[in-house]
Order: sequence, then C-alpha cells, then structure tokens
Amino acid sequence: MRYIFGPVPSRRLGLSLGVDIVPFKTCSFDCIYCQLGRTTCKTIICDSFVSFETIVNELKAVLPKVTANYITFSGSGEPTLNLDLGRLIREAKELTSIPVAVLTNSSLFGYPEVRKELLDADLVVPSLDAASQEVFERINRPYPGLKINEIISGIEAFSLDFRGKLWIEVMVVKGINDDERELARISSALRGINAEKIQLNTVERPPAEAFAEPLTKDEMERVSHYFDERAEVITMQGNRQTSIGQPVAEGKDMKAKYGQILNLLKRRPCTIADVANGLGLNMNEASKYLGILLRLGLINADNSTSGKTYFHRSHGQ
Repeated sequence: MRYIFGPVPSRRLGLSLGVDIVPFKTCSFDCIYCQLGRTTCKTIICDSFVSFETIVNELKAVLPKVTANYITFSGSGEPTLNLDLGRLIREAKELTSIPVAVLTNSSLFGYPEVRKELLDADLVVPSLDAASQEVFERINRPYPGLKINEIISGIEAFSLDFRGKLWIEVMVVKGINDDERELARISSALRGINAEKIQLNTVERPPAEAFAEPLTKDEMERVSHYFDERAEVITMQGNRQTSIGQPVAEGKDMKAKYGQILNLLKRRPCTIADVANGLGLNMNEASKYLGILLRLGLINADNSTSGKTYFHRSHGQ
C-alpha cells in the first residue's frame, strides 16, 4: 500500500488507520516542532495529488483485514490541501462503520470551501498553537499571507456548523508560546470555539528544530490552569497510554514492527527516512513507532543535527 498505513497506535485515537493524501512535507506550515522535519514544499495551493480511485481501491483492499478505532486523514503533510478530501471522507464512511478523523493544522480554515470539505467527518482535530501573529509566525512559520485571526475566526465558524466531535490541539513549546500573555490569548480565542476537548501537548519526538524544547510534566500542569474544564494534558512520557487513560492495544504485526526497528537500530543509527525505506513503512508510520520506542526507553535520539538520528539504547551517541 502506498497511501494507507497502519493501523498505528495513537495516544488520542487508539488504533488509527492512516490515510496519507499529500506528498511528503507538502504543507502550509513549517512548524518548528514537526517530527517529520522541515517543510520542503510550503504551499496553500490545493490539488488532488493522488488519484481518488487509487485511495478508494486501497481502502477497499485494507478495510476487511484490519481492526481500527479511526480512519485518520493526516500523514506527512496537510490533508486539507487535497481537493478530494471531502469526497474521500464520504467514500470511507460508505465503506465502513469505523469513524473518520481528520488531523489538520487549521491553516485553511479561513476558507469556507475548505471547512465544508470537513463537515462529513466524525472527528476533526485542528491545531491552534498561537493567538498572536508574532508567535504564530515563530512557531508555525506559515505560508506568507496567512493570518492567525482569520484562522481562529474560521475554526469558530466551523465549530458552529460541524455536527461531529471537535477537539483542539495546542502544542506548547518552551520559550515560544508558554508565557502567560500568549497562553491567555489562546485561552481567550478558544472560549469562542464550540469544541468538546482542548488537548495540550508538548514536544516528544525529535523536532524539526533543536531549539523546539518540551515542557516538563509540572510545567504542562501549570499551562493547563490557563484553560477551562475542556482542557487535558495528553503528553504522558514514559508510558503508553492514550489521553483517555486506556492502554494502546498491540497485535502481532505491531510487535513484529517494533522488533524490526530495534534490530535495524542495533546494526546502525537511522533517521526516520532510513527506517521507513529500510522496512517499507510510511514516513508517518515510522515516526509513530519510533516515538513509542523512545517513550519506552528502548531507543534514544540525537537531535543535534537536521538528520534527527535514532539509535539503540545499547549504543553510545
């Protein structure tokens, strides 16, 4: 399969069957914390990128064989850049009773036609990491011309029309958007958005930029006090639980992939691309597994270079 990957374990979604519908690192942002590295094609021009029929045929082939909590449009770029997203959501819902989720950076929510494409999803998880233009440009490094106030207004409008579940993710980075003023701005913006949950996260996997540093557990607890009762801290370093406290299920295939990655890293340090290419995995899938192995303490990562090298814990850095 070229465009369908997993199911992979997700802290928020349980077992997620991923659908990757844009080319690698084709995105409207170049977030400093992105675990897949720097954006190589920054754009707001929407395109089909992949044949609609190809994606549907892959779904038809995979769905009878898998168990998943969600079919998730996310992958290695911004899914709302795909012109066929709405059609693909509707087709997936025709094929299965598994709920459909979309993870998005929210960049195009200022456009009514983009918001309309998402209305048939069961769950939409937009991100909102800033509420001031200055911090927005520092943390998300958006395509020129994108305005955070327009994005916030778009999310608010979407929340009034959408009948599914809406969760907002806020990625908090030390020294960037964790000060009292910006947190208060984000909290104020979210008060006007009809979301079920506000999910507070911080950097866990090696980010695009070494200066994108995580907050500690205590610091994240402090951050949560700026938000209302919908807020939850979903980062749980050192264990494998979802945000709702349920252990992520593992099948034989998943355990085999962990073993393959560990064996590969025993032989030599690898980047995400090395692991993906060496084991025939999607880049986002490889990143997910590496993130889990990091949290379990079975591997380490060197974030001092742009290559983001992972290595077995038995090796020195």
